[in-house]
Amino acid sequence: MHGGDYGHEKFFSVLNYAIGSTDSVQERLFGVVSGVCHLERDSFPDDATWERFEALLADNTKRAARGDEGTIEATTSQMSNEEAAKWLQEALSIFTDVAEAYGRANA
Repeated sequence: MHGGDYGHEKFFSVLNYAIGSTDSVQERLFGVVSGVCHLERDSFPDDATWERFEALLADNTKRAARGDEGTIEATTSQMSNEEAAKWLQEALSIFTDVAEAYGRANA
């Protein structure tokens, strides 16, 4: 489960940042999504978790980039605190599924 190991490490790292940071909730969400957006299907334990991850990416990249910013920053910077917090919670929930599968595979 090499992909799962990498996915677990990346999610853990970005969520650790998000929890400990004093950045705005939008900036923390940007950091989380930017840190995991490159993950591929083999980083997720099942299709349902992969589909939730794809939804996270889709909703956090839906605005067009302007200037030097990318689509993630363009999208997350315009979210309300509540919407950004909702997506951070979803990222944590996805990580929980990844971590449980990682724990089973490495038990």
